[in-house]
Amino acid sequence: MNLFRYFFLFSFFLIFSISCQELPPEAYLIDKYKITGVIDIDPKIKDKCSTGTLFIILRKGASPQPLAVKKYSKFEFPKEFKILPSDVLMETRVEEFFEGNMILMARISKSGSPMAQKGDCESPAIVIKPGEKGVKLIINSVKE
Repeated sequence: MNLFRYFFLFSFFLIFSISCQELPPEAYLIDKYKITGVIDIDPKIKDKCSTGTLFIILRKGASPQPLAVKKYSKFEFPKEFKILPSDVLMETRVEEFFEGNMILMARISKSGSPMAQKGDCESPAIVIKPGEKGVKLIINSVKE
């Protein structure tokens, strides 16, 4: 019976020590460059924009091609968000996530398409840096 007890204790400590390993270096890199924030909506347009699909769109410079897009079909305001390097749409563009300024905006699409259309509700586009925390986007206009 003692042998069983020692085997059990040894197994427990082995599993415990393995589970307490340090995170890989990539985990720190992801956290360092993670963009976090909150999206809210102006009460003046809330009735016009209560339904649809919420898109958070990240662009690099003047490029029309988004660097990353987050899509939410169900959401409530205020909506917390995070954008990670793993959210970049094209693997060949991941390096762009780590350097220079980026442009971030939010859109509620009535059609479900990320392309802007009449009746969609949008936030102003803002310039952010990689790893920026506490970003605030306010959806405050309806596309005419």
